[in-house]
This record gives sequence, structure tokens and C-alpha cells, in this order.
Amino acid sequence: MIVEGRRKGRDADPLGGSAPGARSREVGGGRVRREVCGSVLTRAKLGAWSVSYYVDTARQAAAAALDGRAAGGGLGEYYSESETRLPVWFSAGRDAAAARGLTGAGRDDENADLDAVTRWLDDGESPCGASGRAFGQRASVHGYDLTFCAPKSVSLMRGLGNDVTGKAVADAHAFAITEAMEYLAEHGGYTRVHNPRTGEKDLVRLPGIVAAGFQHETSRAGDPHLHTHVLVPNRQARADGRLVSLDGTSLYHEAKAAGIIYQATLRRELTRSIGVEWNDVDPHTGMADIAGVNRAELRSWSTRATQLREWAAGHLRLDGDDELSAGQLATAQKATRPRKPEGVAWASLRVAWAEDDRTFRVDMDAQQAARNARRAAGVDYAEVVRRAVSHGLTKAAFTRADLVEAIGARLPVDDADGPSPREVIERLADGVALRIGDERQAHQREGSIRYTAADLVAEERAVIEVMGRRHRGAVLPSVDTAGLSADQARAVTAIATSQRLVQPLSAPAGAGKTHSLRALRAAAHDAGKRVLVAAATGRAVDVAVREKAGDHGATLDAVLGRLERGTEVLDVDTVVVVDEAGMVGTQHLRRLLEVATSAGTKVVLVGDEHQLAPVAQRGGTFAQLVTDLPWAQRLSQVWRMHDHDERNVSLAVRDGGPAALRRAVGWYRRHERLHCGDQVTMADDAVAAWRADVVAGRDGLLIADRWEVADALNIRIHSERIGDDVPTVAAARGHRVAVGDVVITRQNTVDISTRTDRGADADPVRNGQRWEVLAVDPDVGRIAARRLDDGAIAVLSGDYLRQYTHLGHAVTVHAAQGVTADTCHTLLSAEAATRSIAYVGLTRGRHTNTVRLYDTCAGEADHEHADPAAAGVHVARRGTPAQAATAMRSVLGRDDRAATITTAAAAAEEDRLPDPVVDLRRYHRTVTARLRREHRIDHHAAHDRSAQDRTHASDRALVEVLAAAHRYGTPLPSSGQRSDPVAVALSAPYVVTTLAADRYTPALADTVRQAAAGTNRRLVQIAAAPSRPDQRRLDQFAERLPAHPPSPGQVVVVEDAAAADPAHLAAMATALVLARGRLLLIDSGEPGPGRRLLDGLALPWSENTRPTPDVADPALAAVADSHRAVAARSWRILTTPLRSRDRRRERDRDYGLDID
Repeated sequence: MIVEGRRKGRDADPLGGSAPGARSREVGGGRVRREVCGSVLTRAKLGAWSVSYYVDTARQAAAAALDGRAAGGGLGEYYSESETRLPVWFSAGRDAAAARGLTGAGRDDENADLDAVTRWLDDGESPCGASGRAFGQRASVHGYDLTFCAPKSVSLMRGLGNDVTGKAVADAHAFAITEAMEYLAEHGGYTRVHNPRTGEKDLVRLPGIVAAGFQHETSRAGDPHLHTHVLVPNRQARADGRLVSLDGTSLYHEAKAAGIIYQATLRRELTRSIGVEWNDVDPHTGMADIAGVNRAELRSWSTRATQLREWAAGHLRLDGDDELSAGQLATAQKATRPRKPEGVAWASLRVAWAEDDRTFRVDMDAQQAARNARRAAGVDYAEVVRRAVSHGLTKAAFTRADLVEAIGARLPVDDADGPSPREVIERLADGVALRIGDERQAHQREGSIRYTAADLVAEERAVIEVMGRRHRGAVLPSVDTAGLSADQARAVTAIATSQRLVQPLSAPAGAGKTHSLRALRAAAHDAGKRVLVAAATGRAVDVAVREKAGDHGATLDAVLGRLERGTEVLDVDTVVVVDEAGMVGTQHLRRLLEVATSAGTKVVLVGDEHQLAPVAQRGGTFAQLVTDLPWAQRLSQVWRMHDHDERNVSLAVRDGGPAALRRAVGWYRRHERLHCGDQVTMADDAVAAWRADVVAGRDGLLIADRWEVADALNIRIHSERIGDDVPTVAAARGHRVAVGDVVITRQNTVDISTRTDRGADADPVRNGQRWEVLAVDPDVGRIAARRLDDGAIAVLSGDYLRQYTHLGHAVTVHAAQGVTADTCHTLLSAEAATRSIAYVGLTRGRHTNTVRLYDTCAGEADHEHADPAAAGVHVARRGTPAQAATAMRSVLGRDDRAATITTAAAAAEEDRLPDPVVDLRRYHRTVTARLRREHRIDHHAAHDRSAQDRTHASDRALVEVLAAAHRYGTPLPSSGQRSDPVAVALSAPYVVTTLAADRYTPALADTVRQAAAGTNRRLVQIAAAPSRPDQRRLDQFAERLPAHPPSPGQVVVVEDAAAADPAHLAAMATALVLARGRLLLIDSGEPGPGRRLLDGLALPWSENTRPTPDVADPALAAVADSHRAVAARSWRILTTPLRSRDRRRERDRDYGLDID
């Protein structure tokens, strides 16, 4: 049992043991926050000679231990324990004994021969002398370093506790690794063999995995940090004895789940052996620290020292850099002192830690409280599974390893006798998982099969039920699209005029969605409705409201909370706009859509399904709605980037196929936008490029894929820009903040007042906002800062400053989504970045967007130790442009977007699916088919209504043109031959005349021009779509007629009358009546808006080769017939010879008729 540490004598240890030279330790209690360190399991590829460090360290530690035993003295008993740095064999798998026999490895926990381990990893020769295929010359993978790290509090317990505690920790650590390796061997222990019949590479299970474990006790900085490097040779024995390559992809896919199992097993073993109780488990890492430890004490023992951190602090410079300043040089020299703590004997390390002034203790009251709480809660595995499914899975279609991770991170400690945590986790996973694809084929890895759970099936069905709802009151009849592009106008009009309540709008980065939403808001106001903006982040809400995309807003969490409490009411007079809908989880979307559609509220979901997924929630629903709903709108034009080619390649990165992606990568490569190298070098290059932009006056944005990398960038920039003697205050993440720094706030709050420069209230402080520090108060611990996006000023202090505010020169990709800058520099892992992450990084900048891809090598992490000869100087590694392009293609090939259950199950055979998935898929197909059918009907009906409206408008215009057609228009000089259609067109004394386009030759056009000039009449040549400089736009000319009427006798030639708007033709004909002008309509015979009007004129002085359409409206038809009759009578009178008329008069006199 752990006992509370109290000083009882010179040798008293806080954990109940004794250590030489032990000093009195500070005792402090109180409630503390959970502190976890490191990752559950890190993994790295091993190249040639990578094992040298581990072997050399083991030899040095063993030699130091022998020297210590020889020296004896008062410390002799501490050297009696076997030196922990010597490697031991690990084997796991269904037939681990056979695997050991086939390779010649020793029994588990037996010391491994260092030379044998070296030959196996360097040369591919197993201890029994067997060899597989020789390693190639180009960066061959010789093995894998799987590093299992204990929580910091457990490491301190081992390093500072008594012998019994230390051994218990070591035993629990070793057993936990064994369990994790059993899981890895079962689910990742495969090799791949070519199948000549199928042409595929089939996965063949290995009898087991054999590895060498090197247990290390310290971090790079020399602090207690218990971790074991399990070095897995890439050449493993197949059942026939042949050494073959491990399938690294399978191993990597299962690695995190194995790490979760390690942590769960470690907790259980320590609880069973020495009664340790635990704080809550971090659901993201699966780690927990010992209950009752002091957070400040843990932090004091957590001197992190990765190469990236050393570079950030100025302790590491790149080879070839300019000379350091005097201060930097002094710091670097201090940092470059030879230190290799893993080469120090274990006993010597314990002595040094015991004499350290830093303290560590466990509060036994907190331990007892945790024990009581654990026993009272009991073990409810059904609840564990429920929480794992509802809160631990970020995809509705997940892999089995995803489920293992979610369950393991929530598994309570059960100290009763029974199955191991690994067995429990796997049993629970198998009990809840529903396979949603075909059974795994021989060539498929375990990670390729997707599963779901019954609760998630019900959740998806609920969304399908509401996605087609409609309401008459949802229509916004008046939409002003002035200032919008055709793309934007089409989308906004369709959304506004639809009765459908769920309206997805998919918009790529930089497509101007906010501009479109302003028009939608105006349409809502015209209809007497309000617009409520909701988003996953408060920052997105504030930006949308500030840019007039909505009237007011709140985060989606807040909106849902208000709806539950009744303080927010949705109705038909409300339009809800969900911004960044791709980042909203299915859980939230389901709740919002159910409430909104029941109330008749239109919900406009605006986002980009190709950008980042929700954080800690299930995604994929927005993308599914965009695909399923036939009325979903899509913007396709990008406006942000100034370079048109860059706009196009950004769209290819977003959703292009393989060929488009290759062209896009080629474009980025040719324009020097892609770079690759090691992490430190790429970070240094990114900061240098960003600095150059800032100096040049450009708004530069610096993005990293993880906060750990962003921290290093921020600290480096701070140290370069801020002098050592400048006052600073402490902020979150261990940062120091000074005037001139940029900070980022990481928590929404309304408790901090914000003011504009004029003293008015401003938007509240939000997560993700960046601020420039204007002043610092070191005595009180506060800063005054100005928000970068709107200039608001706030004072940040107290817990908010210490916990939720830190340096923000560089931000993560998630914090950068929605941000626009002049230039953008993105730092991404070549091994872990995905297509969606790269897409965000490549679309933030207006002028340039640059990506630097870094790879990780063994020896750069906190628990890995570089050669001290190279300390202080980092050897830069930069790849070629071709290598950078290859790395980017690999990144773009990782499309990890979440898929819904129906999408994942679409291609599977129905008889191979579980019943709940079959029912869901059938229901989805039924609903989507019905919605597509309804949409087609609605579309045809709308088209018919639109066609009727257009026909009626054309007929009204026809009547107006006919009314003007037979009125007097000053004729143009002609040959006078009325049988010639051209001569008639010129000389007929009527306002309106039509002429076939094939008769309107350049010569005739010149004749008309000369005739108009000869009579001092103005000639205007007009086209609906001008193609020559001398043509004027028809619409603009018609709109100006009220203010600028035609001059007397003006001649207007419409050279593409079939393409003209009938209303514009009517306006011109009516205006020319008063001026006694002429309107010459050139008819190409092609279809177009003016086609019906031209055919309906049927003027007797024009050629009429097409049938006259019927006018549907009886009243209009009567008026049109009347005007045609008048025109025909007038033309008949004009064209009847005078002699014939005189003879009729003579005959009429006989009947007493008087026609004068």
C-alpha cells in the first residue's frame, strides 16, 4: 500500500520507503487538476544503425552499475538490483513459443544478447542465424520502435519510492507491455504474400512477434520518465521458418489501441499490487495520474526536452546558420554539455533524484476518497460501452481499433480476480460492434473493415426522418441578388424560395459564402423573419453576425441549451443559419433539426464537407445531407486567392480525382510551395519565411498541425522578438507573454468585459481569437490586449490568463479554419497529416500558401536521446522538390473524412450485413428515392410555372410591340421596290420591322448607316449580348429610355433580336412611336427569349416564314388580333395601286356609296 509521506527520520521517504540522503519533502494537499504526460504509445521507424544508441546506452549503464557495485560502501544495496537498461526479450502471439524457436530468441523477460539484437535490426539476421530478404539501399525500414510511456506520477513513484514500490511499478509496467503486445500480435502481426490467382497481396498471420525491450528510466532532461522501447525487427519468422517483412500498416493502425490497453492494464496491476487509486482517465489519451498527487510537483519534474523544444528555446541551432548572438551562444554552450542520463546506473539515478530539492508526495486522504468513490460506483460495463459509443467515437463508421480505444479509455479499474483489461475490452468491443461491410477478404487489413453500433444506427435514422420536411411558410419570396455572382445568386434564390426546411449549402474555401448569406438575411427581413446564426465556435458566430450574415447568434451548444430550457423558441418566422456546418457533430445536428423542423423553421447548413471534421463528435452528416438532398446547393467559384490558377488547384485538392491531384501537386511544386525535411529544419524555415512576410508588411499566418509544434514556433518567435529584460507575465502552456506578443484565447467567456476604442461594448472573448498585447502588469499578473479582427480591447488576468491564454503567433489548423491572411505557412507531419488538413493550410492565404512537411526520426522525442556530440547543433535535412511532391501526394491520399453508416454500407451485399444496418440502408434508400421523386415533380412544376410566366410576359410584350408596329415611322431612303424585302424593311413607314439575319449583310448595314447619316438621323446598333465595341447593351439602353428618350427619327437596330428580353423590345418600340423612329429587328431564326415575340408579330411588311404561336390569354389574344388586323389594313391600303382604287370608286358611286 502507498502510505502518506511524513518525515520520521533521516531516511524517511514520502512513499513509505527509504533512500540514501533523502531530504524532507514538502507536504501540500488540496484539490488538483488532472495532469497527464506524453502519448499512450509512440512509434517510429528504425533505419540502419538506429539500434546503436539503445545498445550503447545499455552497455554504459551496465558498466556504471558494475562500477557502483565494486565501489560498494553505503550505497551497495542499491546496486544489487539488476540494471534495468539491459534489453529483455518480448514475444507475443497465438504461437509465441514457435516464433521464439524459429528466430532463436530467448524466453520472455530473459536478457537479450546485445550483439544478436544489433545483427537482427541492422542486418536482418535473427539470433539463430536465419536471414530474410536483404535490406535495400534506400531508407529501408529495419524495424519499429514502439515506446510505452508510464504517466509522470507513476514514473515518480518508481524513481522516488522504496524498493517494494519501485519493483511493483516495474512489474506492472512489464505486464502491461506484454498485454499490449499480445493485442498487437493478434491484430497487427501479419506479413503480406503475393497471391498469383488474384494478383493481390494476401495477409498471412505470423505465429508471433518477437522483439527486444529496452527499459529506460529518464527523459532527455534526466527527470524520472519510465518508458520502454520495444524494438520490433522488421524481419519476423513465418510459420515455415522463413524471415519475412512485417506489415507496418497493420502494426501502425493498431498501435494506439495497444497503448490504451497498456494504460488500462498498468492501472489495474498497480491497484491490485499496492493499492494505487487514480484520477479520472483522459478520454483522448487513455492516461491517468495517481490520485492525490500535486499538479505543481508533477510540473516541476516535467522538464520536457525534445529537439524541437530545444530549438524553440534557442538551445539548438541549425548547422550552417549564421553566428549566434552572445546571449544565444552562452545558452547554447550550456545546453551542449555532454549528458546522457540513460547511461547512468539506475542506482545512481535514484540517489540523484532523492537528493533533488523538488518534491513529490501522494495525499492519502485523496487516495482514500478515490478508493471509496471507485467502490461505490462499481463496474458497470454496459455504461462503459454506452459512454464509449456516444462520446468516444468520432465516426459513425469506425474500425474495431477505434472502438477498442474508446472503451479502453473509459474502462474503470476492477481489482477483482478475473480476465485482464485486454480481454474485457475485446469482449465488450465484439459485443457492440456491427459490421457494415462485407467480410474481410484475404488481402484486406483489419483496419479496412468498418463497424457501427445500434445507438448510432438509431441516431442516423432520426436525421433521415427529418431531412425532407417542408413548410409553406418557409418560402422567402423576395430575393435581391444584386452584387452576387451568378453562382451565388442561383444558390441563394433556390434556398430562399424553397419550402424545404433543411437546406445544405456546400461552399469551398474562399467562395464568398458570407456575401451570399447577407443576401439571404435581407430576403428573410423582407419576409418579416429573423435570422439566428449558430456555429460550433463562438468566434465563427461573432464573425457571421459582425458581417451581417445574421441578426444574432450563439454557439450551437448554447442554442440547444436554450431550447431545452425554453429561453429560445423557434418558429416559422425564424431562419437558422448554421455556419461551418461541416464541423458540427451528428449529435448536435440531430437535436437541432428535430426541434427546428417540428417548428417549421428553415435551417440553412453552410459549410465545406472537405474541410475539418468536428472535434470530439461524429462527423459526416453534413456531407451526407449535401449528397442525399437533391435541392442541396453548391458554390463552385473561389474568390479568395488572387491567382486564378491557384484557385483551380485548390479545388482539385478539395475534391479532385487522382489526375487532378497530380496536376495540383505539380503546380505547387513548380511554384515552390512544397518543402520537406526534418521537424526542426522545417520549423526554422517556416519561421524565417513568416518573419520575412511580416517585415515586408504582409499579414502572414503560421499554422501547425499540433499544439506541441505550435508551442515551439510561438516560443521561438517570442524569444526572437522580445528581449530578456522585457517584463513578462505567466500564461497558459508555460508561456511568458510580453508587450508586442500575439496571444490566443482558448475558452469562451462573458465574464471579461470588452470595449471598442470609443468605449462601446464589443463581442465577448471567444475561443480561438487572437490578440495583440498592449501592456503587461507583472505585479498583478494581467495583460491588456487588442483583438486582431475587430480592435476590441480587454484585460486578461487571473485564472483565465494562466489557464486559457497563451502565445498565438502560430496556431493549429483547427484554430485557423475560417481565417484569411495575405500569406500562409503551414507545418504538417508527412506521416500523419490528411487531405482535409492540407486543404485548410493551402487555402488561407490570398497571395501565397506554402506547406512544409516534416518527418520524425528516432532520437527526436522527449523519451529518445540524441548523441551528445551533436547537442547544440542540429544537422538540417531538407528534401528535394520531387520528394516534397511525393510526400504531399501521400498526404492527399489520406482522406479520413467521416462517413455515415449508409455510405459505408452502400457497396456491401445485403445478406452479409446485420439486420439493423440492412433496415437503415433500406429506409435511407426509400426516403432518398421519395425525395428525389418529389424534387423532380417540384422542379417540373416550377419549370412549367416559370415557362407559363415567361410566355405570358412575352405575350404582353408582343401586344405592346404590335400596338407600336403599325404606327408611323419615318422611312429610310430605298430603291422603292416593295417586292424586295430589304427595300421594304428600309422604306416601310412603320415603327417596327423585322429582317432575316442572312439578309442583314455588312453591305446592308453600311447602307443603313449611310441612309441615317444622309437624313441627319441617329443610328444605334444594339445587341442583347454585345460582341463588338460599336454595339450597345440592350438592357442598359432600355433602362435609360425614361430619362433619355429617343431623338426624332432615331433608327435602332437590334442585331440579335431572338436573344433579346421581350420587355426590353416592347419598351423600345413604345418609346420610338413618339419619335417617329424605326426599330429594325434582325431575326437569326435561333431560339431565345425573344423567339415567341418575333414569331407572333406576323407583320405583313416583313418576311414571315414561321408559324404564328397562339396567345394563351384570351384577352391578350383579342388585342393582339386587333393590332394585327389594323397593321394588315394599313399595309393593304399602302400597297394597293391608285388606279385600282379609282375603278372601285366609280363602281361604288352606282350604289350611292360615299367613301371620301
